[in-house]
Amino acid sequence: MSSWILLLACALPVAAQLAPSDLRVEYLRDPLGVDVAHPRFSWVPVDSERGAKQSAYQIVVSTGGATVWDTGKVASDENAQIEYGGEALQSDKSYEWRVRWWDQNDRSSAYREAHFDTGLFSAADWKARWIRGANQMRKDFSLESKPVRARAFVAGVGYYELRINGRKVGDHVLDSPYTVYRRRILYSTYDVTGMLDAGPNAVAAMLGEGWFGARAAIVQIEVEMPDGRRATIATDATWKSAPGPIVADSIYNGEAYDARKETPGWDRAGFDDSKWSAVSLDDPPAGVLSSQMMPPIRVTGEIMPVKMTSPRPGMWVFDFGQNFSGWVRLKVRGEAGEKVKIRHAETLYDDGTINVENLRGARATDTYILKGGDAEIYEPRFTYHGFRYAELTGFPGTPQQDTLIARVVHSDVEPAGGFSASKTILNQIQHNIVWGIASNLESIPTDCNQRDERMGWMADAHLYSEAAMLNFDMAAFYTNFLRNIRDSQDDDGSVPDTVPRARYARGPADPAWGSAYPLITLYMYQRYGDRRVIEENFDGIRRWTDFLTSRAKNGTLDFSKYGDWVPIEPTPGPLVSTFYYYVSADVTARAAEILGKSQPAQAYRELADEIKSAFEQRFFNPEAKTYGNGSQTSNLLALTMGVVPKGTPTLGRLTDSINYQHNTHLSTGIVGTRYLFPLLTRTGNSALAYDLAVQTTYPSWGYMIERGATTLWELWQEKTGDSMNSHNHPMFGSIGAWFYEALAGIDFDESAPGYRKIQIRPQVVGDLRWASGTLKTIRGPVSSSWSRDGDTLRMEVTIPVSSTAEVWVPKGHLDEIQVTESGKNVWKDGRAAEGVKAREEDGQIVFEIGSGRYVFERSGS
Repeated sequence: MSSWILLLACALPVAAQLAPSDLRVEYLRDPLGVDVAHPRFSWVPVDSERGAKQSAYQIVVSTGGATVWDTGKVASDENAQIEYGGEALQSDKSYEWRVRWWDQNDRSSAYREAHFDTGLFSAADWKARWIRGANQMRKDFSLESKPVRARAFVAGVGYYELRINGRKVGDHVLDSPYTVYRRRILYSTYDVTGMLDAGPNAVAAMLGEGWFGARAAIVQIEVEMPDGRRATIATDATWKSAPGPIVADSIYNGEAYDARKETPGWDRAGFDDSKWSAVSLDDPPAGVLSSQMMPPIRVTGEIMPVKMTSPRPGMWVFDFGQNFSGWVRLKVRGEAGEKVKIRHAETLYDDGTINVENLRGARATDTYILKGGDAEIYEPRFTYHGFRYAELTGFPGTPQQDTLIARVVHSDVEPAGGFSASKTILNQIQHNIVWGIASNLESIPTDCNQRDERMGWMADAHLYSEAAMLNFDMAAFYTNFLRNIRDSQDDDGSVPDTVPRARYARGPADPAWGSAYPLITLYMYQRYGDRRVIEENFDGIRRWTDFLTSRAKNGTLDFSKYGDWVPIEPTPGPLVSTFYYYVSADVTARAAEILGKSQPAQAYRELADEIKSAFEQRFFNPEAKTYGNGSQTSNLLALTMGVVPKGTPTLGRLTDSINYQHNTHLSTGIVGTRYLFPLLTRTGNSALAYDLAVQTTYPSWGYMIERGATTLWELWQEKTGDSMNSHNHPMFGSIGAWFYEALAGIDFDESAPGYRKIQIRPQVVGDLRWASGTLKTIRGPVSSSWSRDGDTLRMEVTIPVSSTAEVWVPKGHLDEIQVTESGKNVWKDGRAAEGVKAREEDGQIVFEIGSGRYVFERSGS
């Protein structure tokens, strides 16, 4: 596996904050466990001067003071994904690297240095054995001196918590990640140098069942002494095990913890484990061990309850004011044996008690049995819940509002963007999207986080992936998910509906679900400029498209399981499936073109054209001038494909349906909603798209918010019974991409992926007075904000080094306009000022700019 971006640098101050000609590098990361033979290096060049470009760079990699790769001065404006080309990297080794860059005037920045550690490259590097036993395992060992370097490599099938000398190692939770275990298990690497002592030491682990449903682990600690000697401490038959205080754990049902069964000192040297049992050596799982080179799951924040009520004697309900994923930390004092229960829910009944019907089979209950004495603190280790409300029963005495504190838990992806606008409802939708996406990143992109499901449903994954990439740094996360898809692909090219495959995924995926494979691959290339992800997945997406071809008849697909899921009005399944058959063929052709594979590019382009023709022939209704059954999704998918003959009033049929048949409401399911807003914007109907976005009556995002939603629902309807009624389901979050790309106006150019060329084209619509968006790209920060006062429109734009942009300033209703930039005239009397690159197109003035910060102001009459 070699698709990882080793050091993706994303965050830095905007150029306006820097002194002129302040060339520097921002900022580099220090990853552990890099198990890629040819990692890639990325940095962000910073220069406050306008039009700044990187003309060259130099990377130097060394270990132990010896240089292993020096690129010399390389003439290039590339600053991301530069592949290592030095001598072979060694397993379990520390490396330093530094980078500098030159601008267009051949001025050089200073070097910036960072570090990385390699993981274990091959199976032969693993000396440890898989072991299993009870949920506590331990071993004492001794070191002759305090080490100068020590790394722990750890994996579990199920969850684990590693401990050394009485302390937890690292800050990961719910490790190891959910994978296709028969193909791959992910290990984590920790720097444990400071945790080991000269003399006696102890290493221990607590184990939970996790997704795999079993407790087994492998641990290998590599130690380097001051004199250069090395030692290895590894799991083997000499480890001991015993049951601990975690008496039951389940992702869905919760954790039960009996504090009376704690064994103080069990994770420290010298503990008497003579009565503990020997562990069993486990048959190694079939999956290969690969490094977890994506953000781990962590506790990312805390939430204090906003309200505490007591709907019944002895029952307290805590309202945290936000739906999220995680658990609560309990503070309690009482007698030994007293049992406290915490149940979790998204909604309440009218009487104030929690409603757990929509959790279905998930009990979502944590139980703590007190040991007695001083105040006790408890939070679970091997479960998580999706909830807003927590019910507390069995509590000795009367709780305080801080008796329970929420712990927010999800994959710790770095924030990468922000959006806000003058319309409050848009900001609340953005809030709900961000919380919904984040709380469904649990090493895979899940559909929901609360009921007995929480699976990597593929349609959900691709429908909110663009919004996820605009709000978070998703490069490593989705690289891993694409690998999970590859690991799940069957010999016939099909992929399952859920990845990893779960009990719900019977047979091959619905085309609208399986097309997540080509689509997420494409989105990764578009937004991160990652050509290697295309290389690694081309064969897989080609095989997926070939599988669809094997199920097609006369260019269309009848095979459909879900179609336009949860719509207001249905759309024929074969129409939706044929649309995604076309999408898959189109992406496969584009991927082949990117890789320079001319023959498959031509073959799949011809296939895509054949599918378009077949779609038109089968699904067009010449009498009604509509497609399929005339639903909004039927028509908008045809328009998105570009099959509608010129002069055919299909677009009018769509807008009439929205405006008149549905009283300015959409009737689409998750598929149609994804494509509706870009289509309306592209066809000059952005004002209508805006009206849908700010709608507050059913069905709409505002309808959810009016009823107290803090994340998005699974259904447009408000339902809470024992069925599909998740209140944290981000699949309708596709509108989040429209916020950035249309309202703030930050979009990429297809011809120059990775934001090398940027489109700044905000939609100034409706009663919106201002909008603002920021995005950390692989090339640096991009920002676009606009505000209007009467006929005056002000636009502020920031473009990163080596990128260019087109800034579209709308004329609006004005006949004659004047545009200034930072107070200087750049457009007047229908033409650009001298030296300014600008043109008039589609009722807008289009300015071509380089890097830097710009302020455009339009006025006129």
